Amino acid sequence: MKNVFLGAVALIALPLSVQAGQLLPNLYAKVYCESRAMGMSEDASVRQAVSESYINSGSGLDVTVHGVETTTDVVASMREAANRCPQYK
Repeated sequence: MKNVFLGAVALIALPLSVQAGQLLPNLYAKVYCESRAMGMSEDASVRQAVSESYINSGSGLDVTVHGVETTTDVVASMREAANRCPQYK
């Protein structure tokens, strides 16, 4: 679980590091879980969920999780997705 979490956080954080904004955790989880249920890969599902749930206003607070710097909105999005569709952990 830790490796999946770190990989997903890194994948999400890369496109977001360029500009201020945040993910909407519930929308991220909805799109991610629906994408996985349709048979999309982990990476493709994450990209699709980020694309549909990212807004350009606001920003999450900086946090460090397992040595990886990210923001609270990314952590909340990952946790919501894990709660909503635990079969894809």
